[in-house]
Amino acid sequence: MAYLMSVKLSATELEERRRQLNGVGFRAWLSPIVLLVVVYLYRRYFHPLLFPSTSALSSSGSRQASRVQLYLRRAVWTLQTTYIPEFGPLSVQLLGLIYAAWLLYLTFHNTGNDYMHLTKAFGHVAVSQLPMHYLLSLKHTTYSPIMLTTGLTHERLNAIHRMFGRIVHVFLAAHAVLYLRFFVAMGFLPKRIKDPDVRLGVLAFWMFNFLGLLSVPVVRRNMYHVLFYRSHVVLSALVIPVLWAHVPYTRFYVAQVAAIWILSGWLRRVNGATNVREVRCEDIAGTQLVRVTLLVDKASALARAVPGQHVYVRQRRGMIGPKTPFTIANVQSSARGEKEAQLVEVIVVFRNMGGPGTSFLASLSKREAATNEVQIEGPYGEASVYMPEILDSGLDNDSVLLVAGGIGATYILPIYTALLQSRRRRRRRADGTRGGEAEERIKMVWLVKSLADAQWGIELLVRCLAEEISLDVDVYITTVSSSSLSPEGLDLSSASSLASLKKRGLKIHQLGHRPALDPVVDDIFSSSNIDRDPPTRVHGVTVFVCGPRRLSGDLRALLGRRVVSEERRVRWFEEVFGFGGS
Repeated sequence: MAYLMSVKLSATELEERRRQLNGVGFRAWLSPIVLLVVVYLYRRYFHPLLFPSTSALSSSGSRQASRVQLYLRRAVWTLQTTYIPEFGPLSVQLLGLIYAAWLLYLTFHNTGNDYMHLTKAFGHVAVSQLPMHYLLSLKHTTYSPIMLTTGLTHERLNAIHRMFGRIVHVFLAAHAVLYLRFFVAMGFLPKRIKDPDVRLGVLAFWMFNFLGLLSVPVVRRNMYHVLFYRSHVVLSALVIPVLWAHVPYTRFYVAQVAAIWILSGWLRRVNGATNVREVRCEDIAGTQLVRVTLLVDKASALARAVPGQHVYVRQRRGMIGPKTPFTIANVQSSARGEKEAQLVEVIVVFRNMGGPGTSFLASLSKREAATNEVQIEGPYGEASVYMPEILDSGLDNDSVLLVAGGIGATYILPIYTALLQSRRRRRRRADGTRGGEAEERIKMVWLVKSLADAQWGIELLVRCLAEEISLDVDVYITTVSSSSLSPEGLDLSSASSLASLKKRGLKIHQLGHRPALDPVVDDIFSSSNIDRDPPTRVHGVTVFVCGPRRLSGDLRALLGRRVVSEERRVRWFEEVFGFGGS
């Protein structure tokens, strides 16, 4: 149907068109709310029926997954695979396409051949989505209704936020372009461009254009603090009064956006910030790594940080200073004096990439005195959702594979040591003896460029050996250079020689290239079926991974073959470093 620009409407018809526009905006605003309710009901009532927990099986463990559950397992694995990192797993992208199609249907519905009706509808639908778009950006998801209904943390919701932003931008662009086309075709542009409502609309349009342009992955990765972060903070606030003054018909939605923006900032300031008593930084010799020890009060939320979580670190002075995310490598009580007995040491290890956040902390390593110029925000991270349950209830005798690439060990190592300690506690409760091995196998593989880069992690693992915790760790050195330290060059005690470490489960391989992952996967799946009781039950494998995109992609492809062809059960937990998950 051809849309006409010169449709003549009576006063009654104009009023009816306004009523329909208000209705389509409200239905579009209500759509994500209905979707969240459906997701909550699915998670609450239907998901346990389709994917029963292994702990709910009989004690004999003889119950096998049904054919329907196996098909669902394959489908879920495919839908949870990430092909376009910018927008998360395939399921999110498909949902985004379906949702965009639904919004298009609402926009075109009942517009007839009225060009202006369609043009205004694009604007109403776009602005009606802004409250949900801003809500998706909340870092304190504890207070977010989206987290309560979906169970997703900010790290997962961030991909949906980016996709949602692209949808809103397209609808706003369509609204602006169609309006400008109408003004040009009817000869109204020289007159209407002087009117405040049109000027404000064009200003808002370009604000969103700049937000979208400065959010593309190449800008976000390379100029995060300089362009992306500051533009998001400033433009996302300034566009609110511009939209409010543009037209009165969408103020119901703009007011919600303003409330969410203010609430988000208040929550981060009140609940997120932790002042640091002291910060000590030291360069790790022969590397670009810096180890930072932050002293905070035991009452701080950081003292209860879950393995795998991260914090944002910023300078205490300044209003909009750069906040840089760092994974927590270790949390331990301070033991340097009675006056510090109520303090906790939070250790982070990072690679100095020259950004403002890392450069600031790296500069502190050159100072002799400790400083208190740093403020921590957090802890954050999806690990707070799955790790407590895993550590409390165990892994249902699943074998566990943890794979780290480079600095990704800051995520993997705390989880690995926590799993070992949890296994030992459960073993003690079971038979009242010290040491011993539980049934599940927990193996860690660390791919790192040089032995010097791995030194900080090996020192943490040696502490586990001192506590008589058995290890199963393979460290692969992937490059050979004159600056790399030899095994004997590690700053370890004489009792911790390379040979003794190998006997106790900590093996260091100087390959000079990345090892093949196939034998690692074959080995962990083979061990998941050995010495099991009963032998008829197929046990699963739980995988934690953090490293370069290629490493995690290759590993997931190998595991996917097991899921699809061998109907194996695999639980996958991946942490992605970088700004915005790309």
